[in-house]
Order: sequence, then structure tokens, then C-alpha cells
Amino acid sequence: MNTGAFAMALDITLYEYGPSRSKQARWALQELGLEFKSIAGLEILHSDELNQVNPMGKVPAVVIDGEPVFEAAAICTYLADLVPEKGLIAASGTRERALHLQWVSFALTELEAYLWSNARNTFVLPEEKRITALFEQNNKAFTHAAKVLDQALENVDYLVGNRFSVTDILVGFTVNWGNLMGLLEQTPNLQKYLARLKERPDCTL
Repeated sequence: MNTGAFAMALDITLYEYGPSRSKQARWALQELGLEFKSIAGLEILHSDELNQVNPMGKVPAVVIDGEPVFEAAAICTYLADLVPEKGLIAASGTRERALHLQWVSFALTELEAYLWSNARNTFVLPEEKRITALFEQNNKAFTHAAKVLDQALENVDYLVGNRFSVTDILVGFTVNWGNLMGLLEQTPNLQKYLARLKERPDCTL
């Protein structure tokens, strides 16, 4: 049995909630043509069932042939590895694989961390525990890093090998989040990048 046939035969369950990082996992599954069962809704968060898959009770999480995986970057990377013929991720040990890890790590630490801090202090934490004084500092940090990503996309359409990959699914979610917060005004290349991603039929942004 070849790898592709093996992947298509996998039993996959996705735990998801619409306005969350689970959009990344759903997008990857759709791009890869993998069939999956969805368990969705606000009520699934922190439920006993989800806690068995992800001890933090958060989405996205998947169960693949009975084995759990959580965190969107891990899920999407693993799924892309299962269907190498789709070409959504470079082989392990290549420079392009290193670039995948580089840009995903960059998005999580230099961009998304500040967006999540803003979100926690806007609607996640109880009002009495929110620190709104962080917003200006967070926005400046995000904008500084966004300019670095914007420069990387000055002469290419996509981040790795100048072709669409799972890297763009993961980074694109964060870029879109920043756009929703009005933080892409100084990054025209990121605006064009986001528009390209939204043209894809399976895009979940």
C-alpha cells in the first residue's frame, strides 16, 4: 500500500470550534483531501471528551487511528507529512523544511503571541483581570514583526519555495487575525498575500 492510500484510509476525528485556530487544521485536511469526522461547537471546549485528547481542553485537536495530536502547527505538519504526494510540505532534512519551521515559529512567537495577549485582555479574562495598557505595546511589537514578514514576501507569492504549502495555512491564519485587528496598514505585501490565500477554494479564513 502506498503512502497516499494509507493516508486516505486513516480514521480522523477533528475537534474544532469555528472562530479559532481549528480553522488551520480544517483547511489542511481539506487541501489534502482527507476524510474526517468533525466534533464541533463551543460546548466541546474543556469537556471531558476533549480533555482526553488535549489536557488543556482546547482546539484544534485530532485523533488519528486512536492516537491524539494537539496544537495546530503539529497537526498540520503531521497531516501534510501523511500525504507527501500533495506537495504541501518539504521533506524532513531539507532547507525548505527548515524554512517551514522558521516561519511557523516566527508567526507563533513574534506575531500571534501579541494578538493572543490582546484577545485575553479583551474578552477571555474576567474584566477585573484585564490589562488594557498592554495593547499599544503589543500592537507595536506585532507591526514590527509583520514588516519583517512583509519584506520576505516582497518578490514571492508564498513563504517556502514560492509555492503554496502548509506553512501558508499556519502563517496565513495569523496574518488574517492581524488584518481583522487593523494591523496590516503598513504591510502591503501581506495584504496581497492574504488576498491570494483567500482565493483558494479550501481556504477557511
